[in-house]
Amino acid sequence: MTRMLAATAALCAFALPQAALAQDFVQFGVGADYSSGDYGEDADTTMLAVPVSAKLKTGDLAVRVSVPWVSVDGPTGVIPGDGGVRGPGRGNGGGGTDPVETASRSGLGDIVAAATYSFGLSDATYFDVTGKVKLPTASVEKSLGTGTTDFTLQGELMQVFGDVSAAVRAGRRFNGESDDFALDDVWLGGASLFLVSGDTTWGLDYDWRDGSLPTAPNRSEVTGSATHKLSDGLRLQGYAYTGLADGSPDIGGGVQVLVRLGR
Repeated sequence: MTRMLAATAALCAFALPQAALAQDFVQFGVGADYSSGDYGEDADTTMLAVPVSAKLKTGDLAVRVSVPWVSVDGPTGVIPGDGGVRGPGRGNGGGGTDPVETASRSGLGDIVAAATYSFGLSDATYFDVTGKVKLPTASVEKSLGTGTTDFTLQGELMQVFGDVSAAVRAGRRFNGESDDFALDDVWLGGASLFLVSGDTTWGLDYDWRDGSLPTAPNRSEVTGSATHKLSDGLRLQGYAYTGLADGSPDIGGGVQVLVRLGR
């Protein structure tokens, strides 16, 4: 997410913890995310993502879809959400020796769909299982995506302490096969803290993920966020993040408006 975030999927993150959302609802969101970093290359890459998202929650099940438009300026070996990866004629990708090729490109990003089921282990302990699929709608020719269908399976354990919630998570991303990219399956993990203060939820999040290639750097980043409830049906979300590894942007941030219909 982070937050260009796994092909901008994380732009739909930083909402209230799933365990704390008792009511059924439909939610729509639109936002903007900007980031900059070198991703282990000689030149910086800047990225702008404008995602449109939808989420349906009924009972313990939540289903969400994110459709992003992305604009990238920098080395073509840097793929949105994957940091430095290497394909034919696409720069050195965080570890190669070829000359760095740069370009400005924009278009539809990869569509991400996910489903989460929350198991209540007690009144204050929850375990969420999430399955996610990344559809290859981003252009490989423009270096906006890898052209693969990728699947992620993740588990998250959350404990609620009154107004404070803490969570840890781990999972595995299964990358599809590509003629251009020799992608590896990767491990991922992270941890989060949430504080509810009046109508505002504050969040602190850490995310880590293996690089998708042996030559690609890992992702490691910290994000701070705030989600403010303007009314029962309207929320405003802001966040900022910084990378701790070459596979993440040096700095970034974004905003999102969330409209909720429910009971």
